[in-house]
Amino acid sequence: MNFTSKKIFTKAALGAAILSASGFAQYAQAANWLQLYNTEPPGVTPAVKVWGFIQPDYASAQGNAVSGLMGPPSVTAFNGTVPNFNLIGPDLKSSNTFNLLRARIGMRGTLSPLDDKLTYFVLAEFGNNGLTHFSGKHPVMTDAFVTWNASKVARFSIGLQKVPGGWESRVGIPVLPFINFSTASVQNTLERFISPNAAVTASGNGGYQFVPSSSNVDGYGAFRDIGVKVFNWFNRGPWEYAYAFMVGNGGPITSTSSTNGLDTYGMLRTSYVFGGKGPYRNDAGIWVWFHNGQRKINQIGTHDIKRWGVGGEYGRNQRQTGGYSIHAGYMHASGWILAPAPFQYDGSTASNYAGPALGAYNNLTQWTIYPGSSNTSSGVFAQGGYFVAHNIELQLRYDEYSRLKNNPALQRDFKTWTVGAQYYLTKNTRLTLNYAIQKLTVPHPDAITNPVQRNNAQAIARSMGNRLDLQLTAQF
Repeated sequence: MNFTSKKIFTKAALGAAILSASGFAQYAQAANWLQLYNTEPPGVTPAVKVWGFIQPDYASAQGNAVSGLMGPPSVTAFNGTVPNFNLIGPDLKSSNTFNLLRARIGMRGTLSPLDDKLTYFVLAEFGNNGLTHFSGKHPVMTDAFVTWNASKVARFSIGLQKVPGGWESRVGIPVLPFINFSTASVQNTLERFISPNAAVTASGNGGYQFVPSSSNVDGYGAFRDIGVKVFNWFNRGPWEYAYAFMVGNGGPITSTSSTNGLDTYGMLRTSYVFGGKGPYRNDAGIWVWFHNGQRKINQIGTHDIKRWGVGGEYGRNQRQTGGYSIHAGYMHASGWILAPAPFQYDGSTASNYAGPALGAYNNLTQWTIYPGSSNTSSGVFAQGGYFVAHNIELQLRYDEYSRLKNNPALQRDFKTWTVGAQYYLTKNTRLTLNYAIQKLTVPHPDAITNPVQRNNAQAIARSMGNRLDLQLTAQF
């Protein structure tokens, strides 16, 4: 987070504190995501409420196998191979597959029925996604925390929970309008953690490191951390002010310890509430967020990871004919940046592999860490939804991610248009159809002075194709 964003956050925090001290603080009647996720309704919450949701889906990636690679046999052997971004995760074995993407069940309720001072939230994942894939392909706990509603100024949540962040990280999955997250979120805030004991190999003049295999990716963040969050919201007439600050381990959600030191997260939000409550309330809002921490690999030491962003939203009459919603956000990343490998490792294909393929700009079968403090990336998204009927919503989203803007030879730009539709079968059941038009470019090819390296980078980028997703969401 740079100096300017720190000033914005500090001023907004002081404003919220002054507002509270002036006697304007009171519990907001309209809901927000801090309220929906971290607290329970006072006076009506049972001791135990079992709940959950499932999301079976079908996905089809329509890109091509790579062709036109030049260089040694260990590189040209990948001609005719489908790159990872044209395969369906988390297994990356097929371009067309049915999958039980998410299957979560949990409990939430109150630990103090008389005053609702203490509430809890527990949720486990049984689906096939990044959470379970990077946890040994077995069920994993996604959330487990207790909230102490201490006062009208501050509430405290302790345990495994969502971190304060951007809009995509805060929204509950059962009502998230698009099936897939924006590229910037996937590559920067849905963090994959590298084992601190990984033996990495350096290459190039960009200060980056190759991770020998994906087996060294030993955990997944999922917008979550284990730690302590202090938060609350206040209202003054139709205006709602919310804050959240958290200190966490800065590690994968399956680990109770971290060699990275402690991470800090913060978020401020201001909303004008027109009416309603819950995830589809009528409001307009803006927010700012940050994430600072460190990541360590024993061989190369400790490096900073910094993220911050801003965004806004506007929604009226959702789930009604003529209703609509608009969301937009900007994200900036610096320091530790991770890039996935283009291909799966195959001993028969790359048995003679030695040294950096693609001329030291990216490795064909290994993840790449860019740990330097001068590294920068940024992403934007803008999306909207319009209800042509109370149970039919049409959608459109544009998102763009520019990775490693500080190094023209390494920069890659990801641009995606997603069109979609949702059909609500019942209040808690919906079908979502998304079609993503995806493009990967090498924006500064002349910065890659070696013609073979330039050709290979562009050949891989050209192979990225579009993607179709169909998903059923059922809550219970």
